[in-house]
Amino acid sequence: MEDVQEKLFSFEEKWIKNEITKDTYERWYSTYNHTILNLKGAIERLGENQSRAFAILEKNLDLLADMKFVYTQAGTIQKRELVRMVFDNNLYYQDGIYRTPTMMEMFSHNSLLIKENGCLVYEKKGMIFQSSLPAESGGFEPADL
Repeated sequence: MEDVQEKLFSFEEKWIKNEITKDTYERWYSTYNHTILNLKGAIERLGENQSRAFAILEKNLDLLADMKFVYTQAGTIQKRELVRMVFDNNLYYQDGIYRTPTMMEMFSHNSLLIKENGCLVYEKKGMIFQSSLPAESGGFEPADL
């Protein structure tokens, strides 16, 4: 905020010395003044006592681990965002089951259980490497496929 205030002060000096036009001054004064007001508002909001918010968070922290609760309490847009975030926009429905090649690491540990229950098939996409690749003395020769 100090940088913007210094710019405004410098700009006001230029106006006083007739180094800039009135239109230029009014345009930049408005811009700098608006920025200063926004920064002051942000400082005021961030400076408020956050203890009440932290108390509510601490009281309900266990509910955040209950994904069923989080999903049922969310609105439609929040549900879409949650699904998009967890599956990185790669969730699709095929052959009667949901499928995805990507999933947040924190949820992937349950992928086998989810697959056994017929809810989701999680198939990581990646390179398939052979355990041993033959090499000739003259260089690398790929295996016949």
